[in-house]
Amino acid sequence: MQKRRTAMAIVLACAFMLCGCSGSMPSHTLVAKDEYGRFGTQARWVYVADETADPDRIWERVCDRAEQIESDVSTEEAASSIDRFNKADVGDRVEIGQDAYEMLKIAQSVYEETGGAYNPATGLLVDLWGFSPRFHLANYVPEKPYDRENFMEELPDEKYVKKFSSEDILDFGAVELGFDEELHEYYAIKPENARVEVDGEIYTMQLNLGGIGKGYCADEVSVILREEGQIYGYYNVGGSSMSLFADPTREREIWEITVNSPRSSFRTYYYATLRARDTMISTSGDYEQYYEIDGTRYCHIIDPQTGKPVGAGSHIVCASVVGGTAAEGDARATAICCMDLKEALDYASGHADEFRVLFLYYDAEKDSYTAYSNLDEDDWEVDEPTVGREEIK
Repeated sequence: MQKRRTAMAIVLACAFMLCGCSGSMPSHTLVAKDEYGRFGTQARWVYVADETADPDRIWERVCDRAEQIESDVSTEEAASSIDRFNKADVGDRVEIGQDAYEMLKIAQSVYEETGGAYNPATGLLVDLWGFSPRFHLANYVPEKPYDRENFMEELPDEKYVKKFSSEDILDFGAVELGFDEELHEYYAIKPENARVEVDGEIYTMQLNLGGIGKGYCADEVSVILREEGQIYGYYNVGGSSMSLFADPTREREIWEITVNSPRSSFRTYYYATLRARDTMISTSGDYEQYYEIDGTRYCHIIDPQTGKPVGAGSHIVCASVVGGTAAEGDARATAICCMDLKEALDYASGHADEFRVLFLYYDAEKDSYTAYSNLDEDDWEVDEPTVGREEIK
């Protein structure tokens, strides 16, 4: 499908907004190029116009690389690496592309690091709860035994939740990855036990790399932009996966990034601000894709421990990860949203040398929100007056 590519002035991102402040240096003009439909959202490159030679050529290179990545891991494109894996039988060895291989290796690393809190083998559960791309189609009609005609108004049958949450289906660590030097091909082997049966229908492990695809794209584009001599600006996909360079309009060249408020009840448009440069930033939360039934929110982040969307009772509403790669950050932010408060605090403290976090926690008993972070004290602040602030030690 041909993607629309155009240049335009800077506007707000979905999860993050970058803004200037006092001490600005207005000698540079920042402009942006946008691509719509990439990973189901908007991709944006912001650069300094008067210091960038042939931006159209650079943008063409960026868009081509992003399209290559998406084509290899999309669950929508027939014959993509992930589509082939998902259609394979248990025990089958499936040839996959290098991008899919690299993403799966990153995914397995974070899966182990988070004790399974991040798990891309939840593909069946994502589909069960109505968050696969097919549910966004205007002409959606039920096609699978577990589909509901009004999937945003009625919950799935508990027998499917239970079966699709089985250990065999979710054992992502059992997926074998490798490179065949003789055939010169990357491959993935679907685990022998990764199958369940419901009412006579057989279901096998289904992968969904939507949790890190945008971040991996941001990482790869960052390499291209560095090769092209870019040291200012940023590239993001959907506002949630960002490759951040320096801000040329400020004396210390540090971006001021506001994180959007996840609740309409908040008084401010954004609940927190963080400051950073030359790093990767990823965010995830229960407000990006969701529906409500009887006052309970059901979002696209599936907790592998329960087989259900996060968001009921006390929980982490949204999480941002600063540092590491964007692909890792995407996976880590998703994992944090699946943790309880103690797990998240311990995880952040235990990996502070690798990355920093900012997350918002909702206490259902107190009906209150608190922002937690281990960013340096001067690098973050809370902007929403109803939200508390806590430092992670």
